[in-house]
Amino acid sequence: MDLILRDVKKVDWDYILELRNDFYSNFYQQNKPLTKTEHYDFMEKQKSNSKFHQWIIEYHNQLVGYVRILGQDVGIMIKKEYQNQGIASESLKQLEKKAHQLGIPKLIAMVKVENESSKKIFLKNDYKLKMYWLEKEIS
Repeated sequence: MDLILRDVKKVDWDYILELRNDFYSNFYQQNKPLTKTEHYDFMEKQKSNSKFHQWIIEYHNQLVGYVRILGQDVGIMIKKEYQNQGIASESLKQLEKKAHQLGIPKLIAMVKVENESSKKIFLKNDYKLKMYWLEKEIS
């Protein structure tokens, strides 16, 4: 597969913002689209975070997605028109190699219960269900 993970550059930040806002309903802590300022502030802050690693996914010289590791938490976003083509699985395999090179011994995928497509990708790639996380809002 003609797929590469390349380091994120500042010029990619708008592309990542677009992806984040397309998929925000799949994220645990983001409950609305981000503004450009919010996103840029986050990205600036992560520059000094030694536990944050990120890559743009290119397939046939096209930008098709984004992957990142924050601590041990792995995140992956593939543009809708490129989903169901094996790109997420191949990206995850390449990300795991990068994690190994970085000395990260374990990756954790936190997937919302209703996000069946992400759950399927991680299970297909030998991630094991280790815990149920239950919570209740108290008002």
